[in-house]
Amino acid sequence: MYRRELPRVFELHDLVMPSSSPDAYFRNFEQSLSEIRQKLKQFRDIEADLRGLDAEAWAFLKSEIAPLLKVRHPTRGWQFLFDKLNQAKAYNYLKGAGYPNVRFIPPSAVPGQQTPDLEADGVLCEVKTINASDAEAKRRHSGGVGSVTDQLDEGFFRKLSSDLKKAKAQMVSYDGGVSSKHIVYIIANFDDSLHEYADRYQPQIDSYVAADPVPGLQLVVFDVKPPFYTAMA
Repeated sequence: MYRRELPRVFELHDLVMPSSSPDAYFRNFEQSLSEIRQKLKQFRDIEADLRGLDAEAWAFLKSEIAPLLKVRHPTRGWQFLFDKLNQAKAYNYLKGAGYPNVRFIPPSAVPGQQTPDLEADGVLCEVKTINASDAEAKRRHSGGVGSVTDQLDEGFFRKLSSDLKKAKAQMVSYDGGVSSKHIVYIIANFDDSLHEYADRYQPQIDSYVAADPVPGLQLVVFDVKPPFYTAMA
C-alpha cells in the first residue's frame, strides 16, 4: 500500500524478515502506518531525507543501517537505527548549503580510530544526536507518569558539550585540523517528547554554545523538531 510512496524506506524494510525476530524493526509495519498517523508522517519525513541522497550515498548509508535493523535496546528501542538515519539530514544540509561533492566517510581501517560522518570539498561534518535522558527513556519504557519543564537541565548541556568536543576530536584526527572547515550537525530530541517547549529551548542552547565555544569548530548546526511535531498527523 505504501511502497510507491516510501520506496527507500521499503528498501530497508526488505533487508530484514521482521517476523523472524522480536528485535527486528518493521514488524507489522504497513498496518502500523495505517493505524498511527503520526508514524506515517514520521516515515514520510524520513523518506524525504533519504531521497535527497544520490545513489552512491544511499548505497553506503543503507549498508550502514542494515545491521541496526535487528538491534533493539532494552529501554531505548531502535534508537541506534534512527540515529544512523539522521545522517541523511546532515548530508542534505551540506548539499543544500552548496558544498560540492558531499559524500559519506567509511569507517577507519585502524582499530579504535573514529572518523567523522561526512565530507565535501574542504569540509568535514560530524553528526550527533542528543536523545532523551536515561531517566526519561526508562520512564517511557515503563509507561510511568512524567513531567516537562521549559528549562533544559545540566545533563542536556553536559551531553552537548561532550558531543561537540568529541566531534571536533574526530575531525582533527581525520585531517590533522588544518585543511578543512569543521561542522557539527546536532539533532536534539528532548525529554519533552512533544517538543512543547522547543521554541524556549533554542535560545538556551544558542546562549550556551556562544558562551562556551569549542575552539576550531567553524559551525554548529541544530536540527530541532518544531513544537508538537510528534503530535502532528
